[in-house]
Amino acid sequence: MGKPIRILLFLMVTVVGGWMTTCQASTVKRLDIFVWLEQNGAAVIQERWLIDLDDSDAKTEWYLSHKQLGKMQITDLQMEGYIPDMEGLQPFETLEKWNVDASRKEKAGKCGLNNNGTEICWGFGDYGLHEYVLTYRLTHLIQSYDTNDGFNHCFVDVNCKVEQAQVTIIPDEDISLSEANTRRWAFGYEGTIVFNEDSCIVATPSEAIGNGKRIIIMLEFDKGVFEPDTQADMTWAERKQKALDGADYDDEEDDWGFWDWVLLIVVILLGLGLYAMSSFFADIFLLLLIWVLQGTWWVVSLAPLRKWLRRRRLGIVSGYYYRNVKPEWSLIKNRALVSELNYVKDMPKEPVIGAALLKLMARGDIAVTMEGGGTKDATNLLKIVHPTQPSQEMSSSIQSDEDLCTFVLYMLTEAAGEDRVLQPKEFSTWAKKHRTTPRKLLNALDKDVDKTYIEQNAASLFGLKAFLKDFTLQNERHMMEVKLWDQYMVYAQFFGLTKQVMRDMKKVCPEYLQMSSLAQNVNVSQVDFTYMWTDTIYDAVASSAPVSSSRSSSSHSSSGFSSFSSHSGGGGYSGGGGGGGR
Repeated sequence: MGKPIRILLFLMVTVVGGWMTTCQASTVKRLDIFVWLEQNGAAVIQERWLIDLDDSDAKTEWYLSHKQLGKMQITDLQMEGYIPDMEGLQPFETLEKWNVDASRKEKAGKCGLNNNGTEICWGFGDYGLHEYVLTYRLTHLIQSYDTNDGFNHCFVDVNCKVEQAQVTIIPDEDISLSEANTRRWAFGYEGTIVFNEDSCIVATPSEAIGNGKRIIIMLEFDKGVFEPDTQADMTWAERKQKALDGADYDDEEDDWGFWDWVLLIVVILLGLGLYAMSSFFADIFLLLLIWVLQGTWWVVSLAPLRKWLRRRRLGIVSGYYYRNVKPEWSLIKNRALVSELNYVKDMPKEPVIGAALLKLMARGDIAVTMEGGGTKDATNLLKIVHPTQPSQEMSSSIQSDEDLCTFVLYMLTEAAGEDRVLQPKEFSTWAKKHRTTPRKLLNALDKDVDKTYIEQNAASLFGLKAFLKDFTLQNERHMMEVKLWDQYMVYAQFFGLTKQVMRDMKKVCPEYLQMSSLAQNVNVSQVDFTYMWTDTIYDAVASSAPVSSSRSSSSHSSSGFSSFSSHSGGGGYSGGGGGGGR
């Protein structure tokens, strides 16, 4: 959703909400959830609720619904919390069968499972501010997929306001989670999802959640980190795609156009007029007006149709394949070209940096190394094989791929220090101290492209993308030329197809892995490593730039190494489906 539409929706909610009578309802003041992951894929979960209960929506009990559990089961439920006329947290009695129709007094101090074991229920005892702590075991949370192990689970989804919330994922003491073996995503809220100093994953919303805002977490683990006792009934690619569909990862904020401003001014003026009327009919009319204006704009602008016609005119059609990489191509210009012809959003900047890294690997300037560590995280290290210093002229004007690669190599060289071995935290620390240099790279990635370049290269660039997507269907083994296939890998990274193309190349021509230093660096186990370094560099560069040039909190890479959540997406999750007082 673009920035103009978000602001309009915010305006609508604010104005309409101001007219409605404020009603009392139960509010969760604080919710902390701790998830201890076990080797076999199960999890022990503790939830600490601080709830201000009101009789308008909480009648006799509080419940948490866990729909779509599938193969998972809730077991070993225990609880402690407020019991009327008793001090402190008191142990609750866990009932074998929960009676929803029992009175509030009968449910006080008791908990249990309802609805075939998918609902956790407890009696809150009395209205007011009270604390409750429940602990239970969730079996088969992490499941085994074809390429990875993982889960996509909704931990919080209630029908009331949760003012503060946090979910902490904690591995068993004999399990080590890191950026190298774990990818993370979060959906349903605005906020962060990060590794803390104890190698735990912490999801923290930056605003109140509930009433449609939820906490959904998807984690992807390398094979061997866990030993799940359950096989998933779909591939990981299918699971991941369901979650990422509709998410705003990699989504750049839309620019404001003339009609965006006109629409905003019209809504503000009409909103002020309707506010003066202050009636129920004004509320309904404003809601209808917003929808009518939005729908009318989409119909009148014909933007998708005009974009489609332009793509057809340029020769971008289904079934057209292009098998070469033109020497005059520029990664920066090609990003601007793709952004110009995309239907909805601009192409993110991270793939350009990732492609530059692969070019440097292909040239032998950098390499993946085990040096500098003896731990599982040693594969996170980059070896600077050929350090460089850019000329003053090049650093002030990054135009060609040679300029881009040299400048990226210069930053890596400077950040690595004397040992020429670079760790992710080293680069982030260096970027914070040398803000001017990273800012030059960010500015270079924002350059526009002229119409002549688009007309001469659009069809072939999109044709190359189609060719790489259908690589195994093309039977291109006779085209075996290491330099060309290295270029294929660079543009696979550019288009976000690295994993798929690497698998396809191994099928079509396994000799490529032995003939190319790039392929040896970017093998199947190291593909995620490349994504991680791409995000590390971009996040450090973006954070060093002014606020206006950096990404918003909801706009981050879908590679799984971003530290921010997506307010949308997360489909196909297991777990929560509602809850609150009743």
